[in-house]
Amino acid sequence: MILELDDSGLAALAAYVPRVIGGDEAAWKELVVQLEPHLMALLRRSRTLGPMRHNVDDCRAVMISVLERLKKDDYRGLRLFQPWVAANPEKGFGDWIRIVTVNIARDHVSSRLGAAKRADDEPPRNKRMLNTLASLLPADDDHRLAFRPLMTNHQLARELMEYAARTLDRVQLRALQLWIEGASFEELAAKLDLPRPQDANRLVRAALARLRRHFGDQADD
Repeated sequence: MILELDDSGLAALAAYVPRVIGGDEAAWKELVVQLEPHLMALLRRSRTLGPMRHNVDDCRAVMISVLERLKKDDYRGLRLFQPWVAANPEKGFGDWIRIVTVNIARDHVSSRLGAAKRADDEPPRNKRMLNTLASLLPADDDHRLAFRPLMTNHQLARELMEYAARTLDRVQLRALQLWIEGASFEELAAKLDLPRPQDANRLVRAALARLRRHFGDQADD
């Protein structure tokens, strides 16, 4: 997914590129100073990061990775900008740095989620996904956001949500759907007219518990 980014002020940053790759260390330091707030603003509303966008540490980690990628091996990453803009003359530095950031954000999400190989003795896929989702919930009385796996297996996600739609009440179902899509508990409470974010936490926890019981019973048959 392409991140939205205001290009105001970013176009001027292209002027630093030839200076940096020409060996001007001061130009690199100034580019970093100018670029950092743009990257943080971009990542804080990044759908690519999903719920991790609410975590400053995740956003900062991606920002640092972007800067490291640009600088590594004598600015090899940054050197790619000029050939890219020559091939895409209608684009600018903002478009290019957005693409770079999206790719690194995806790598960060994959790394955090640790998509490990499935062992033969693991529980079925649906129960395993639910166990993973539940393990990433914060404590029952805590409303801080926990990141959760992206439901990339669409067939499995559909199976889980179809069962949820048949068995959960309307509010539980909506809370689960919004949480999986990346809403924080604060956002859930506001959308569902709940008194506190902790109430949203408990709704999601109860919904997951019901699904886990169902799919756990299936696995034991």
